[in-house]
Amino acid sequence: MRTLIAEDDFLSRKFMMRFLSRYGECDVTVDGSECLEAFTMALDANEGYHLICLDIMMPVMDGYETLKKVREIEAKRGIPEESRVKIIM
Repeated sequence: MRTLIAEDDFLSRKFMMRFLSRYGECDVTVDGSECLEAFTMALDANEGYHLICLDIMMPVMDGYETLKKVREIEAKRGIPEESRVKIIM
């Protein structure tokens, strides 16, 4: 399972990474903008994420805006709803 963690708090990032890395590869970003960049790069490399753990309150771009943009990217690329990344906020 490939997981992307978007969390601005260092301790929360560390905890989530330690917990989720047991289940597969984890990448970490500190804000919504970095999250979108990592998400797009993974899609371009044909290595999309299975799960995104998304903080709601982050600098640069909050979780709600990030979620909206992730779904827009998936729609533009024609990814069917049942195949889209799972997101926990």
